[in-house]
Amino acid sequence: MAGSLLAALGMTAPAQAAAGATAASCKPSIQVLQKLPATDDPHPSPWVRHTQVSAIAPGQSRLAVGMSGMKPAYWIGEQVYAVPVPEGSSTGRVKDVNRSGLMVGQVTTGDGSKAFSYRHGDPAITVLPGGDEASGVNDRGVIVGSLWDAARNRTVGVEWSHGRPRRELPPPAGYMLSQMSGLNNAGQVSGNAWELERRPGRQFLAVPGLYWPAYPDSAPSVLAPFDDTGDHHVTRGIDDSGRIVGYAKRGQGPDTAEYAVVWNRPDGPAVYAPWAPGAIGGTFDAISPNTGVAVGLAEFAYASPRPPDSPPARAQYWTGKGPMRVLPGLGPALFTAAFAVTDDDRVGGAALDAQNRVRPVIWTCASKQAYVLESPRP
Repeated sequence: MAGSLLAALGMTAPAQAAAGATAASCKPSIQVLQKLPATDDPHPSPWVRHTQVSAIAPGQSRLAVGMSGMKPAYWIGEQVYAVPVPEGSSTGRVKDVNRSGLMVGQVTTGDGSKAFSYRHGDPAITVLPGGDEASGVNDRGVIVGSLWDAARNRTVGVEWSHGRPRRELPPPAGYMLSQMSGLNNAGQVSGNAWELERRPGRQFLAVPGLYWPAYPDSAPSVLAPFDDTGDHHVTRGIDDSGRIVGYAKRGQGPDTAEYAVVWNRPDGPAVYAPWAPGAIGGTFDAISPNTGVAVGLAEFAYASPRPPDSPPARAQYWTGKGPMRVLPGLGPALFTAAFAVTDDDRVGGAALDAQNRVRPVIWTCASKQAYVLESPRP
């Protein structure tokens, strides 16, 4: 049964996977994936997330997951499939997928938000007990997510194993959990929180990233900020070595800018990645499991009218050194955004097409397509 499922999805078993060979032999392309019927976004924007590839199954897999028109969806090759959610459900998304094709996500039902798991071919989703949202799944089938606990008036982190709650993931003392953001194959977890009380010397409440070790008895920790200015830090993903990516918001009001951030170790300092040339900000939304490649969004601002070959945002790609690069779009002035990256150099995200529609896309051989902008745009 496992072999037939892998074959149906175009997967290989882990021992047979040859990511390096795949990356070396692939042809650079932008794969434009299908959308669910009647799911065009009414107001296409790189900052309003309705349609996107959110994760790609590791290994030589044709399976990708995400959402189409704010509906949970997945793709085998370019073919789109709707996740069979309960009748009457409205919005939702698939957040992550592991090597064996186990998908996890969130759907809004008549009874509220529900965390779920799903495999291709199942007649319905499996609702995860005690969860509002599932954020990550690793290759051992461990799932992390969160729920709103009304009795305690707070969000609670949850870890499931074999579909059952295994442990609660509390924030450090003095913080309130806001969201879980990532899980790696070692069992380490990343997330986000709010500081409950302003500490002496701080002008603002801190909004930090969090880290939980794999061992249940180990205490969670607050990720170190770049400095002590009260920046708003958001984590988005964690790789198999424990490297965490996200972004920081610096400044207040109209002077706020976003900076892509890497924590090379959970107990190490935050490192700000360079902006793409001409950008006014940037984020990281994902990191590859083992190759250290981070992807996200570079934001630009232009005098009106905007130059014809200059979109307001571009998917950005960084190997951890050198300048920030960007990925091509479906036209010279059409925006792109990236939310997933694999060890075999595929990047998943979204791109605007010439008909002003947001399309889910996958860049293959992304390192061969990524380029440094020649000069800052006016």
